[in-house]
Amino acid sequence: MTNPPTSQGTAELESAPAPIAVLRPLLPPATDVLPFLSRIDASRIYSNYGPLCQELQQGMARWLGAKAGTEGVRVVTASSGTTAIEIALRARALPGRRFCLMPSFTFIASAHAVCNAGLEPVLTDVEADRFTLTPALAEAALAQLPEPPAAVLVVSAFGAPPDVAAWEAFEAAHGIPVVFDAAAAVTSLRQIGHQPLAVSLHATKVFGIGEGGAVITTDGALADRLVANTGFGFASGERVSTERAGNYRISEYAAAVGLATLAGIDAKEQRLLRLGGLYAEALRNSPCRLQHGAGTEWATMTLNVVIPHERLDRTLRQLDAAGIQWRRWWGLGTHHHPAFADLRRTALPVTEDLAPRVIGLPFYEGLTEAEIGRVVEALR
Repeated sequence: MTNPPTSQGTAELESAPAPIAVLRPLLPPATDVLPFLSRIDASRIYSNYGPLCQELQQGMARWLGAKAGTEGVRVVTASSGTTAIEIALRARALPGRRFCLMPSFTFIASAHAVCNAGLEPVLTDVEADRFTLTPALAEAALAQLPEPPAAVLVVSAFGAPPDVAAWEAFEAAHGIPVVFDAAAAVTSLRQIGHQPLAVSLHATKVFGIGEGGAVITTDGALADRLVANTGFGFASGERVSTERAGNYRISEYAAAVGLATLAGIDAKEQRLLRLGGLYAEALRNSPCRLQHGAGTEWATMTLNVVIPHERLDRTLRQLDAAGIQWRRWWGLGTHHHPAFADLRRTALPVTEDLAPRVIGLPFYEGLTEAEIGRVVEALR
């Protein structure tokens, strides 16, 4: 039996600052979703590309097209960001080839999606400032493979806008299809082309619906094929399976949350950018740096700081002592997970150096300026 706390111990507990969570997702309130739920009750359509799903896809396409200044945008919803990557790879990977280049520094879902698409990941390094695979790094990796890859999976780091133009040039030069794992980047897409951009609509993303994903492209034929890939390979409304696929559709209930999210997404993005600006200002003279552009040039829900080597252990102890949660959102790299430890890979010096030092800070709507001050103080 433990002894009850002394009066001094009770006072210490009462005076200790409240812990700060690393993330607290916030989806639209039930009152915003209710009108769409009433439409489901009236239609008695609950899944299978129902009217709300269609409206969400079309609404997102208009919104994304306007943001990127692009016409002819198509959005194909999927059951998760992971399945969005998978169906995009299935549709684009060159047949008869087995490898898919991808960075080791990414969330583990990327590697699972590659394998689920029937390909073998080949892990590459990333660029140090933006945490991403570049065309130059991919070209260097090509020379180390025994045969050309079926595709390249380019990961947008924590919501950073992908360099679509550079990767279109890479694909044109090498004839290797490119797919973007842009899981957290749905609000930061500045260019949309034929190469599919797979995004996550998980609750932990800026555009969250709870669980879901989507593929974004200007290639209409590809979009039609992606729709078939979410519904057993049925194409053109016929119940004839034209290719091996799966059941990756979203329900009308998920679409209802999505439509409520879409209605308020621009305002939410601005609120998150305001929070990011507060962090950037507070860290201006800190030895710890934010990911390039994160929270100021583009919105994210996973704001990361890069801590210098010599300060890492001490800083993490200070965060713990102050009751401030932190997280390595992507761990130490795909190659450190037992399920993928035996994958073919290039040298990974930047990943090995960077991954331990990229630390996710508390970041969410409702975080106060005082709490940001506590976080920054613990980083000193």
